[in-house]
Amino acid sequence: MSRDVAIHEMRKASKRIRALLRMVRPVIGDRVFKAENAALRDAARMVSGVRDGAVLVDAVGRMRGRYGHLLAPGVFLDLEDRLRRRHQRMLARVLDNDEVLHHVVGELHRARSRYAAWPIETEDPRFAVGRSNRRAISNTFSSIGPGIAATYRDGQKQMRSAIAAPSTERLHEWRKHVKYLRHQVEIVSPVWPEVMGGLATSLSHLGDVLGDDHDQSELVRLVASLPDLMPDPDERNLLVALSQQRRRELQGAALVMGKRIYAEGPDRFALRLEAYWSAWKV
Repeated sequence: MSRDVAIHEMRKASKRIRALLRMVRPVIGDRVFKAENAALRDAARMVSGVRDGAVLVDAVGRMRGRYGHLLAPGVFLDLEDRLRRRHQRMLARVLDNDEVLHHVVGELHRARSRYAAWPIETEDPRFAVGRSNRRAISNTFSSIGPGIAATYRDGQKQMRSAIAAPSTERLHEWRKHVKYLRHQVEIVSPVWPEVMGGLATSLSHLGDVLGDDHDQSELVRLVASLPDLMPDPDERNLLVALSQQRRRELQGAALVMGKRIYAEGPDRFALRLEAYWSAWKV
């Protein structure tokens, strides 16, 4: 696996672990959660530029793919090429910096060691963990139910905030909570794969739509701050107009999907999952 692919996979994995930490937050406590969450977040941020540069190249490609039949030949190709070269420079700075990579790898190894030592309540002595000053996590729904309900509640709150006053920041916050819930649903999907798998797929689709919206916003922001990426003002204006149109479409689709996913109250959602869990454990 190449280093740039490995970095991308590491960032995705760290988000899944952070979602899991939120799921057991009521058990491990706020102090431990905040420390572990910050450690993973900060490690991923050190190499975030690698992925952030790539998504903008993809955003231009998606724009050309969607509106290319309406555009003159070659429109946005120069921008795409400049963004690709910019991404390669960013990638080289990260991959050539062994100090940063060693620090990130070290942080992840230390986190893994802490997780491996976490006490777990189990009836099988083969899986018993050594003593720890941390509270043990029991193999019951009560260990994860409140955390899942809190994640659902936060996502519902962020959705309502985005509906009331749409902004790039509010939509991005909603997207983060959608992804947390998606990862949590994937973790518990064995309790009823047909139902939970469908919900995970819907959350993944919603996250992708909100991600596309954020990428369009970041693309326009970057071009405005670095006009040399797109020297022709007419092309810049065209990019802004098409991006605004695309964002309206994406936000409309996101709100329709979001209202379906977040139609329940958080406690009712958790109770439904608990019923699946109970039937699965029988």
